[in-house]
Order: sequence, then structure tokens, then C-alpha cells
Amino acid sequence: MTRLSSILSLFAAVTLLGSAGCFSHYRPSYSMANVQAKPPSLMVAQKIQRPLYLVLDAGRVPDSWDMKEASSMNPTSGPQFKLQDFQKFVTRDLKDAMGAYFSRVEVVKAGDPLPTEPHVVGDVKVDRVQLHSIPAGRLVYTLIEMTWGFGLRPSESPEYTFTFAGEGKSTESYPTFEVGCAQLVESSISGFLSKWTEKGGIESLRESVATDKISGPKTDEKVAPATAPAPAAAPAKPAAGKVKRSAK
Repeated sequence: MTRLSSILSLFAAVTLLGSAGCFSHYRPSYSMANVQAKPPSLMVAQKIQRPLYLVLDAGRVPDSWDMKEASSMNPTSGPQFKLQDFQKFVTRDLKDAMGAYFSRVEVVKAGDPLPTEPHVVGDVKVDRVQLHSIPAGRLVYTLIEMTWGFGLRPSESPEYTFTFAGEGKSTESYPTFEVGCAQLVESSISGFLSKWTEKGGIESLRESVATDKISGPKTDEKVAPATAPAPAAAPAKPAAGKVKRSAK
């Protein structure tokens, strides 16, 4: 084999390995704080005129996940590491994404009192975050996968107006693990938004809060004064038997 052929073969091997979405060396831990995801958002003419409160329950959304790369090539001795600060998925990514559809979005911890004003409650749970390695010849493509659920309901209703259960995943190619996690977040939120719109979830929630009076009067409506003037008193009738007659 000529030197040129050797160089080309080496370049091809490095290129394929770099696009495989896998690493020969993982760091002991990664943080979601370093992940910069930009999930798409839909254009809406008018936001739902209620605040959304995302309930963060540590029992449903763990803040740390043990990760392990495993495949048929290394089923038991794959690299192990931790994905930390995972609740950023709720407090940052999901909050930012839902801000396009509600008057405002807040995150509260499970058990915290919610306001008395009409609002929408969003319950989030994440069932698993794991690596899925797929051997392809001499290469191993490693996907990052997540299974999660999301439920939305008006504050006055015990039943969800819309529920979602699905998964998100990275692509087979990402230059760093943080970029792969960004792809995971974008895929997860995009999957929810697609179902929420295609299944009429946003419209059903909008209809369920359509009678709210918290958004103020329309611009073409007259606003009643804060204190209406009292109606003029009717003239008093004279008492019976005491009516004066005019002299003739």
C-alpha cells in the first residue's frame, strides 16, 4: 500500500469514528448546565391567558443519572459515568419552551403551595435516561435516549386536559457528549409539541380556560367605572290624606 493510500485510509477511519457518536474515553461526569439546547417553537397568535406552573418532583425527575455504554462489543465492561444537574431539563429547557404558549411559566417544587389565581399545572416525569449502542461493523454508534411524560390540567380540574408519553433521542453523530444531550432535549420537546398540536391538546386547553376573566376586557369593550354613581332618587309621594287642594 502506498503512503498516500495509507493516509487516505487513516483519514477515512478517523472521519467515520468521529461521526459514530461514541467516545473511547468518557469523563467521570457531565453536567446539563453545559448543555445548550434550542428546541423549536410554534407560532401562536395569542398565548393561553393563564400562568403555567411546572411541578418539579425529585422522585419523578432525578437530578443525577448513572450512565453506561454497553454493546455487544463490551456488554459488561463499558465506560460508566454520571449525568448531573438533569433537572435543568425542567427548570430551564421545558420552562423556556412552554413560555411561547402561556402568559408566564414558573417552576415549583412538589408540595409547595400554588397560588389561588386560576392557572395551569404541568406535571413532569422522566422514566429513564440511558445510552443505546448500536454496532455497525467496526464502529459503534451510541445514542442517548430518554423516556418521559408530561401532563397539563387547569388548576380547578383533577383530570389532565392533555397527557403525553414518549421518548427523545440524540442522533448517531455528535462531536461531544454535551452536544448529544442537546439533541436529546430538542428531540424530546419537539416530540411533545408535535403531539400537543396534532392531537388538539393546545386547543382543548385553550377552550377549557376560555371563560377566564383574568385577562382583562377587550379593547372594543367599555370599561365600567370602579364605583358607579348611585341612581337618582325618585320624587317622594305625598302621604295619603294630607294632599292640599288648590283654592278655587
